[in-house]
Amino acid sequence: MIYSVFYGQTHNTQDFKIERSRTIDPLSVEPAFHAELKHVEAPSPDGDSYRSFLIRQKQAALAHYKQNKAIVEPKIPQKSNLEPIVGSGFIPTRYSLNGLPFTINAGIPSDNTLAVSDSGIVLLAMNSVLYGHDLHQDTAIFSNYRIFLRDLVGGVSSSFYYDPKLFYDPGTDRFILALLKDFSPSDSEVIIAFSSSNDPNDPWHIYELPGNPLDNNRWTDFPAIAVTEDKLYFTANLIIPDVSWQVGFDGSIIWEMDKHAGFAGANDIDATLYSDITYNGSFIRNLHPVQGADGIADELILLSNRNFDIENDTIFFVRLADGDLSVQALKTDLPYGVPPNARQADTDLSDPTEGLQTNDARVLGAIKFDDQIQFVANTMNPSTGFSAVYHGIIDLTSEDPIVSGVIISDSIKDFAYPNIAWSGNEDCDRETMIGFLYSSFTDFPGIAAIYYSNDGNYSTVTTVQEGLNIVNRLPGGYERWGDYFGMQRQYNSSGTVHSFGYLPMSNSNNSGYYAPLYSPDTSTFHISFDVQQPVSFCDNTIQLNFQNATEPIEFSYSVSNGSTGNLSTIEEICTGDSIWVTAVDARGCEREQLFVLPKVILEEGLHVFPNPNYGAVVVQFHLENDGVIRFDLYDNNGRLVHKITEQNAQSGFNELSFSLDPLSAGLYTLVLIESNQKTQTFKILKGQ
Repeated sequence: MIYSVFYGQTHNTQDFKIERSRTIDPLSVEPAFHAELKHVEAPSPDGDSYRSFLIRQKQAALAHYKQNKAIVEPKIPQKSNLEPIVGSGFIPTRYSLNGLPFTINAGIPSDNTLAVSDSGIVLLAMNSVLYGHDLHQDTAIFSNYRIFLRDLVGGVSSSFYYDPKLFYDPGTDRFILALLKDFSPSDSEVIIAFSSSNDPNDPWHIYELPGNPLDNNRWTDFPAIAVTEDKLYFTANLIIPDVSWQVGFDGSIIWEMDKHAGFAGANDIDATLYSDITYNGSFIRNLHPVQGADGIADELILLSNRNFDIENDTIFFVRLADGDLSVQALKTDLPYGVPPNARQADTDLSDPTEGLQTNDARVLGAIKFDDQIQFVANTMNPSTGFSAVYHGIIDLTSEDPIVSGVIISDSIKDFAYPNIAWSGNEDCDRETMIGFLYSSFTDFPGIAAIYYSNDGNYSTVTTVQEGLNIVNRLPGGYERWGDYFGMQRQYNSSGTVHSFGYLPMSNSNNSGYYAPLYSPDTSTFHISFDVQQPVSFCDNTIQLNFQNATEPIEFSYSVSNGSTGNLSTIEEICTGDSIWVTAVDARGCEREQLFVLPKVILEEGLHVFPNPNYGAVVVQFHLENDGVIRFDLYDNNGRLVHKITEQNAQSGFNELSFSLDPLSAGLYTLVLIESNQKTQTFKILKGQ
């Protein structure tokens, strides 16, 4: 075990060797009764449990709002005219032998999660089942439609298997399923299942990590996962059983594993546990790993906050690199706070313990671009007292990251359990899709999404799917929904995001609803070249225009004639010249484009350029027939100065060039003679 101290931060590390417990073939899973007994009664507000404490915090938060609502005003998000495009979705369903549909129900809470492969296989998990669907064939992929989590990991009937998290690794084209087992130190486990191929019907390799890894009477709760090029990271909380909420939390942990060994089904995997992660002597709660916007994180960064506080502006920024763990306490410009319960049609407003449970203000989703992290969490909107979504942005361009926040809310609806995914169609895009749950007195609990554009504007809230009834599964008190929301970008399809959220059914039971979301922005950064008309042989002017770019834009150009510059107006360009432009906008979008000024094809008449002229001249003309032509040059007094040329020419477009160097300055007339007849003339001005 290694104990580290770094600028007020501490953590321990311990190495493990995790043996593969078994390999499970989904095709061999037999039907089973899967009886489970759970205590689901809502806690008493005056109890000593974590959830009782959370109820009291929500009560205090509402009282704080009533006293301070006229003082605090959150930033108002700028609006975008674009909205998410909602595709055709479905509720996970199984069918009887005679074709009758049956909704696949979820537990309490639902814990919706999903993963989508590049080939269009979507896996959807809820407490406590896994459903798979082929999006291209529009068919379920498992023969029995759904597989219980217990069966997929080869579990035993006397244990609980819950809190699933799914992940698709685009680098290996494989799936990962992480989940928890049991709630006591003696039985708690973290289970990681690696698919052996991109077909979920093929065998899965199962590894069991100890839920009480330090052997000190703890169990593991609230999982999250992230993947880098080589590693799988799993984060969770350690819980002390049978004690009060004040001392029941014993820190967040990080498991680090070799993902390639897991996908290969190695007999054992080297794993490292990071524990006792503190800042200024206090544990950091609910470490949430930051996913790579394109699926693979380039490093492990984790976010946390003071999730129980009524109002706070601290964001913990944790970085793990090569075994070194560092913690920074950042300050956001907009505070967050514990959200109240959400309201539905039967909620008694006089009792703040009722409604839909929104948990605390912990980070629930985060993605990283090269220079930016975007994250989402639950919060209270201090101007309404409603549950809302906190959208945070961390600017990584400076040594000390800068955090800013916006509260996404509604004057009628409560929002909760957000997640976030990249929805751009260019590598440099920072646009995202945020999915979340909503509810109100007049709206059954449903699923919604909002689009965040490159220019920092937010769309209006778009309904993804309306609920079919209120939630009514617990006797009295609040109802459980959430506790998280599934969301993932389609890594090989730009602008496509997949979502999977909680959905109450008409009988007040709950399942989930899957839907693809498409970015409304199909534009890309482009450079256009506008040529001043009419086009001459030389001395043309070209205007550069940068379309769908974010100011400021840095650019430069080089011309085949040797000139360079960084102005948007380019002069003295001749036909046939090529212009190479390189540009980068404020998002970091880079573009390189080549433009060649074409020669003008003329239908009739003599066209001479440049004019006036100081050297070489070009004459473009059109002939109806093949034949002998002659060009004669006359001065301004009508005297023949020179016979420029006489030769055979073909019908169609022709071009003649010659030098004016032998001539003195003045006005001249160029005459084209076809078959001894003057057919076309043009004036040429020789400059000084």
